[in-house]
Amino acid sequence: MRPLHPSRRSLAHRAAHFTPLVAALCLGAVTAGTVGIAGTAHAQQPAPAGRAPTAPAPAASAATGAAAGAAADRVRSLIDRGDYADAEKELAPLLRAGTARSDALLFKAEIELRTGRYDEAQKTATEASGISLDVKTSAAPLRAEALASVGKLADAINAVREVEREDKAQRARLVLGELLIRAGRRGEARAPLMTLIEDYNNDKIVSSDPVGLSMVGHAAHLLRSPRDANDAFNQAEKVGGKKLVQLLLWRADLFLDKYDPGHAGEVVKEALKISPRDPRVRVMAARVKLDNAMDFGGALSEITQALEVNPNLAEAQVVKAGLHLRDLEIELADAATDRGLKVDPTNLDLLSMKAAIRFLADDQPGFEAARKKVFGLNPDYSEFYRIVAEYAEWEHRYDDIVRMMQDAVKIDRSDAKAYASLGLNLIRGGDEKNGVEALERAWDKDRFNVRVFNTLNLYEKDIATSYVTVQGQRFSLRYHKNEKAILERYVPRMLEEAWSSMVQRYGFTPKVPVAIELYADSEHFSVRTSGLPNVGIQGVCFGQTLAAMSPAAAEFNWGNVIWHELGHVFAIQYSKNHVPRWFTEGLSEYETIVRRPEWQREEDPALYAAFKAGRVPAVNSFNRAFTHVDDVSDVTMAYFAASQIVVFMVEEFGFPKVAALLPRWGNGERTPEVIQNGLGISATELDRRFRAWLKPRLSRYEKQYVPDLHAPPLDDARKAVLKAPRDAKKHVQLALSLYADGQDQEGDAVLAEALRIDPKQPDAHYMKLRLAFGQKKLDEADRIITKMIADGHDGYALRMKAADLAEVKKDRVKMKAHLEAANRFDPSQSEPLQALYDLAHKAKETAGELSALRRLSLVDQHDRRVWRQLLRLLVEQGQWEEARRVGESALFVDVASSETHRLYARALARTGHHLSAIYELNSALIAHPKPAEAVEIYGELAKAYEKLKRDDLVKQALAHQQEIQKSGGTSPRPKLLPE
Repeated sequence: MRPLHPSRRSLAHRAAHFTPLVAALCLGAVTAGTVGIAGTAHAQQPAPAGRAPTAPAPAASAATGAAAGAAADRVRSLIDRGDYADAEKELAPLLRAGTARSDALLFKAEIELRTGRYDEAQKTATEASGISLDVKTSAAPLRAEALASVGKLADAINAVREVEREDKAQRARLVLGELLIRAGRRGEARAPLMTLIEDYNNDKIVSSDPVGLSMVGHAAHLLRSPRDANDAFNQAEKVGGKKLVQLLLWRADLFLDKYDPGHAGEVVKEALKISPRDPRVRVMAARVKLDNAMDFGGALSEITQALEVNPNLAEAQVVKAGLHLRDLEIELADAATDRGLKVDPTNLDLLSMKAAIRFLADDQPGFEAARKKVFGLNPDYSEFYRIVAEYAEWEHRYDDIVRMMQDAVKIDRSDAKAYASLGLNLIRGGDEKNGVEALERAWDKDRFNVRVFNTLNLYEKDIATSYVTVQGQRFSLRYHKNEKAILERYVPRMLEEAWSSMVQRYGFTPKVPVAIELYADSEHFSVRTSGLPNVGIQGVCFGQTLAAMSPAAAEFNWGNVIWHELGHVFAIQYSKNHVPRWFTEGLSEYETIVRRPEWQREEDPALYAAFKAGRVPAVNSFNRAFTHVDDVSDVTMAYFAASQIVVFMVEEFGFPKVAALLPRWGNGERTPEVIQNGLGISATELDRRFRAWLKPRLSRYEKQYVPDLHAPPLDDARKAVLKAPRDAKKHVQLALSLYADGQDQEGDAVLAEALRIDPKQPDAHYMKLRLAFGQKKLDEADRIITKMIADGHDGYALRMKAADLAEVKKDRVKMKAHLEAANRFDPSQSEPLQALYDLAHKAKETAGELSALRRLSLVDQHDRRVWRQLLRLLVEQGQWEEARRVGESALFVDVASSETHRLYARALARTGHHLSAIYELNSALIAHPKPAEAVEIYGELAKAYEKLKRDDLVKQALAHQQEIQKSGGTSPRPKLLPE
């Protein structure tokens, strides 16, 4: 994928990447985006002794004996690894030893803090504070953090205020700045935070001190100076900071804040190696997994591990509630926030999450109560609206998001993220002028936001120069200038058909005009929909606006995609933006299935494997099928499963009842109520009936081996094996997780153990088969295939592997036999049909080619070559009626091909549809034919006009033909003739 680069804009740093500052900045020259770190002025000096890597060093007595010192080192090491229970055991003797007691109390407070015993931590830190001023200075930030963790913010601020003027109180001043910002006193926080910058510039924090430098970096981040923060973190890492968990956590937070989850993931991976049981690290890992890949299963695994160590960790409950909320599991999301708020009733993120839950539950009084509490605690907390908007976007509440972001920027005129969200959502709603203006403001305030940068470039560089918009009564259509001529002959016609059909069937008319944007470059489409250059989808609907790739951007069925997305317009608007994701996706999939049979998905084996393994959620919580996924194949399976639920509902209850569910969601009913009131049965009964209906439709898979290579999160897989050490399937899943994590050697060992437990375990053998292919061990692959068939594990997947093996061995007869067997096992899959066509084509067996292509066209709707070659062969064979039907379907895949239009025109002419044939021949001329082909097209037009007895048009066609012939191929674009 070609990266997007700055055009006329000046980007201080490449978007989504951080680099050290080049020039030193004087303290007096503080500008926007900097806090005046003088990065080159320091001589290398030794770091102060005794500085701990993750917390202020305990004040060590000079009289401490060697044994106590060694014990303290062991405790420090255990804490740093997150082995808190073992650390407490080692700590017990030190608490009784007078010379080491101050160190021990600080260690104890830190352990209590990390494990969620906040009241005990506060008491322990207070006890330590009475020993000496130095110890009090070290204890103050621990005490303050413990107090803040239970909502005693004023007491926490007072705890660090008591020592803020001490020379060694850098950590206390840093915590003070954090707490003042949390309290809505950002202006007041600047003074204590700037003291860390001053200490660095004045050599009180030296350039060989990784702990001090990491605090400088975090202070710079809190002061909204990300470049200086990154510079300080870089310096800290150069002098040993890579071993400091706190530095890695602060750095990961900076990367996430500046839209770089990739580098955040690298940093968190380092932190996990150092301290795998630190709950803060696990929470950060969960955040990274969500930002990087929406890995819900992985994130939940991380949060579970964090809460095992610290059940009172507010940050963990925030993430956990968010996971449930994205699945619309309102009760579970509420329970997570309530558990967190019981510990800290003033936590702004938890209260904001509570507001998001109440918002999506359509509980306006509950939402207002949470909002009032948040702004009562911190009037400047504009992030409240961004937290709510994050989940509102998941449920299509784009207009609500616009209103929230307008409120957010009124609260904090410097909130670049709020301006960015405002701009992107205004554009989604069709207000491009004001949307771009908001994005300009976001860019002025934050030059790191790659989404803003890319979107502004798209609008100013690409859309302004390469696209044109055609306004209509129902639709506003955006085309690339090079595609407009051909697409405007087919897209509006199909849209009108879809609109009329849906208005009649739904009994509802959406707001008009609906904006349809077709992008001729996959990057243009991706940036338009997500701000990033590779979103990995073909179309998206924002309720009033839908965007899709055009035929020039990729090889796919544009008709299917646009029809599907228009279905979302009806579902989203009819439900007042309240339709659950599973239902709107299932409904749009249903729309395409009933429009053309070849437009349905073929994900039967994946659906069967998921059902058999218990991974298909009940109807009431079916959104989980779209969120708890491992890869793209799981997502496509979720779409297919949702479509089958709707197909079943329509067959069982009729389409009018199914469509009438939408306004029930719009009126605030929850899914169980919607199903009960709309269909007359409970959600549980609907789920039971659906599964009973589906079972016979998947029965072919009961009699064959279907691979289920689902890899759970690695930590979960390890725990599952520990719980069931004799379960071969659990071992296979662990092996898969190990392979996914790059731990091949251990994966091999675990796979071998699975086969020792159960020598016939099919997934284990299938994995061994795949490994044998990868290592080119053909004899071993042959042996495994033979054994699996003998063990009764024959099936589609195994026969495809056998065909692959025969192909490598150049055994055409065996290859064909295995492909035909695979097709018999599963006629819904395209791969064996593609290979059978290739074999027939090489052997020049036209009948075999046609047989394969006919079947292939019904299961592979997106391959232009399939449709063009099938149409070509049908025309050559003179099978005109079938060619006419195929030609109509082919246009939705191959609309830019002059040959496809010509072949379709011939079929139309031979079946008596001469006007339509003329239309297609004109389309062939628009589709940039070569001169020789244009000559033939005009000849065919002349024949078509002759059939209509239009001698005048016959003459025109022949005249254009002669013009091209005389020009020697240098004539201008071919001229169209009357239709």
